[in-house]
Amino acid sequence: MPVPILCHVCHGRYQPEGPGAYRCCSCGSLATESTLPVQSDERLVVLAGILQILTVPEGHQVITPDRRCHAPHLGASLSLALRVNRMHPVFRQAEDVGTAEELLSVLDGDERGPWVLSPAQLRVLTRAMEVRNALLPSAARYYPDFDAGIRAAHARSRHPRAT
Repeated sequence: MPVPILCHVCHGRYQPEGPGAYRCCSCGSLATESTLPVQSDERLVVLAGILQILTVPEGHQVITPDRRCHAPHLGASLSLALRVNRMHPVFRQAEDVGTAEELLSVLDGDERGPWVLSPAQLRVLTRAMEVRNALLPSAARYYPDFDAGIRAAHARSRHPRAT
């Protein structure tokens, strides 16, 4: 769950001012990304215009859509894979069906993100995208950069950084 960052002067909330800069909406105090206390497992995100800290557990990846159509795009991939799975085994592990259904409800409930996805969720989502691309090759042309970002996040989740 994201937590708003409060102004060090008046405890107001920061809003984006420019790239890497934020201004308190109450007193006007300025802060930059370099001056904000963010741990290695946290990310700065702007939700509903307010700067917040998002905790990211080890191995999880943050997917931030930049268009509202990205959630339905991924949801369509998951729905298709779940339908095909009834006739053909799409998912390699039995629990992947439950993971896909859970992820579908997350995407239905939150179109804007950011989404903190586990390695299992990314595996299921990538598999659903593969099924979609095999059955509907034209769908791969809709958001190739976003799809590539999902695949890259999946690759990163399989090879977490060494501590």
